[in-house]
Amino acid sequence: MKKVFILFFMCTTFISCNSQTDLETLKFDKPIPEDIKKIKDVEKDDNGTYGLKSYRTIELDHFKFGEISFSKYAVPNGYDDAYSDIYVHVDNFEQNNYLGFSISLANDQEGIALLNYLKKKLGKAEERTNGLDKGITFVWELKESKQWVLLEQNTKNTRDRKKYVRTEVTIVKQGTRMLNSKNPEWLTILENFKGPDAKKN
Repeated sequence: MKKVFILFFMCTTFISCNSQTDLETLKFDKPIPEDIKKIKDVEKDDNGTYGLKSYRTIELDHFKFGEISFSKYAVPNGYDDAYSDIYVHVDNFEQNNYLGFSISLANDQEGIALLNYLKKKLGKAEERTNGLDKGITFVWELKESKQWVLLEQNTKNTRDRKKYVRTEVTIVKQGTRMLNSKNPEWLTILENFKGPDAKKN
């Protein structure tokens, strides 16, 4: 009987540890899954790139995007920012309605796999220059699904001058503005990403 209980406990633990939120299936303007708020180190944050109210965590093994699974990762001998993290964006911390996410991947394989998956699923992107050697910037403006998909991929150095690929992706509801603002004078996330040459709608 004791062996059966131990086996059951191990199976339950394995299943719970390997349960991942599929970011590709989340719906805008619907409450985010409770599992996200229950992640051990998750914290409320509005200090990300776009100042959006978010749930931030480095425990990326709780997430996947379609067929691409993520993992908790820090670059060996990397600088202080050489790790993967995610911001799940919400309208506010009361309703917690989903607006999108921003993910930073320091794991080469995961970043490249996500880029290839997006290209396969979304087709040709608008390619932009980011002024960095060997860096790429892609923009998908998807009218049917009402989302903006923004990607930057660059080569970074570790403390011992080894190179790794850093990939940053934001997928957000079209029309979302900086700092969750409703003021039409404020920049949208897309305008901020594109910079001063962004066209006003």
